[in-house]
Amino acid sequence: MKSKGSEEKAPHLTRGSVLDDLGFSPSDALEIKVKAEIYRDLLKHIKGLGLSQQELGAALSIHQPDVSNLLNGKVSRFRVGKLIQFAGKLNLEAQVKLVKPRGLKPASVPVLSKTRKKEPAFA
Repeated sequence: MKSKGSEEKAPHLTRGSVLDDLGFSPSDALEIKVKAEIYRDLLKHIKGLGLSQQELGAALSIHQPDVSNLLNGKVSRFRVGKLIQFAGKLNLEAQVKLVKPRGLKPASVPVLSKTRKKEPAFA
């Protein structure tokens, strides 16, 4: 039943990643996806260990508010590197694999001319 003054909205359909629809750049979307995968696997392992929050905090060398943030999905408060460190402290290994997306043309990569001075890749 509709309430007075309300209109039914059509469901939003995405054409790919919801992160793309939200306006994230491809590189930001990739980082979010990787972080989510690491978090999902880390949380599954933590739950399997059956540790109390106090025990988990001691194992990860973090304070209770950070344990709570971790267990309650506030993953934005942790860098990808920190999540990987947590995994290592819990005797997990991490693997990173970069792959070309299927069916997509490779992005064009700017090529530096030989006369230009090359900038360092990592400053």
